[in-house]
Amino acid sequence: MDARPLVIDAAYSLSEASTDAEREAHATPERWRLPVPHYLTEVYTWAYVAPYVRRVFDHQWVVAQILWYQDKKLMRNVLDEIAPGDRVYMPASVYGEFCIDMAQKAAPGPVTISDISTIQLYGLRKKRRAFNLKNLFIRRANAADPIKGPYDVALSFLLLHEVPEDYKAAIVNGLLDQVDIGGKAVFVDYHKMKWWQPLWPIMAFVAWWLEPFTFPLWKNEIADYASADRRAKFEWKKTTSFGGLYQHVVAVRKQP
Repeated sequence: MDARPLVIDAAYSLSEASTDAEREAHATPERWRLPVPHYLTEVYTWAYVAPYVRRVFDHQWVVAQILWYQDKKLMRNVLDEIAPGDRVYMPASVYGEFCIDMAQKAAPGPVTISDISTIQLYGLRKKRRAFNLKNLFIRRANAADPIKGPYDVALSFLLLHEVPEDYKAAIVNGLLDQVDIGGKAVFVDYHKMKWWQPLWPIMAFVAWWLEPFTFPLWKNEIADYASADRRAKFEWKKTTSFGGLYQHVVAVRKQP
């Protein structure tokens, strides 16, 4: 489905002080002017777009609390899917140490991370400088229109629950299209909890109040967002953890 009707003009633009970030984060003048999706400014300005968000959220201890201290396990499971030298792509930045760890694990392979939020791009640039991540490439892009591959690992990390349904389909299909033969697409996200998971009422309230795009993932399989022809090209494996709250889906591209 076409995600373009959901976009509006960007609410925040790169300042003169971050001209260097603009030059490295945007491949073409057209990408400089890419609009911020409408849903992002309506639902997630508080988390990803407002100027203060990095100071509040971009700390591993904050990420740990948001993820009920399952952050290290979720990150480790993804890092286990990456081998040194792999070409890796992730269509949205994440807070904390994960982007750093991923670039270090894949080195010397190139790791490309894109985002549509200027604040997130600037944060990535600071991490690249601080940790000398020469293999980390930063680009501006809408998650529904990924940077072209091919890649050995294409990764969606806690992204799908933050986007509308047509974006979910566009992201899943877009990432699958960029995976090389023998490569894999990895999806980590929320999942319908077991009946005995004590966090049921808390997570349901959080989803209703702050993250309304989460609910479809409680009833739909991530593989079902892929078109039938794309889905058939991959071997799919799904595991869940923490009482079903999280899912880890790996799709490996078959030989033709």
